[in-house]
Amino acid sequence: MGGTMALGDFFRGSEHRENAERLEAELQALRLQSKAELQALRRQSQEEIQAVRTMYTDLEAQVRLNGTLDLVATQKKIHDEKTLLSGVRSHIVTAQSDLQAARSQLQAVQKQILGAEDTVLLESFALYEPKYQFTNSVEYKDRLDAAYSGEDDR
Repeated sequence: MGGTMALGDFFRGSEHRENAERLEAELQALRLQSKAELQALRRQSQEEIQAVRTMYTDLEAQVRLNGTLDLVATQKKIHDEKTLLSGVRSHIVTAQSDLQAARSQLQAVQKQILGAEDTVLLESFALYEPKYQFTNSVEYKDRLDAAYSGEDDR
């Protein structure tokens, strides 16, 4: 029976290895996707900021050339442009938050990969995987005592 377990562990090791390879591929895809999304968001944000700056500069030039523009209307336009800029900044913050979430997901996948790799290594050496998780030997002894006392009652 011991030889059968080692052979079974050997065959399961390839499953774990395939799982680890799949997770690694997912990790790489997430990295590329996150990087591409971040670059696109940065580019878009820079373009939007530049457009707002250009509009602001144009407004200032218009005010200088046409001293007849109503001050209140100019202030409203400036306020509107500042509101637009605030929206762009909010968009940047959201993009950064999305990036952080993607990084967290990436770290979780990396942890899964490490766990799977450890399992593959253990199973490739046909090491025993414990059935019960005891934190110390006292718990183990108590469990054994309980099992033996149950046999005495029979």
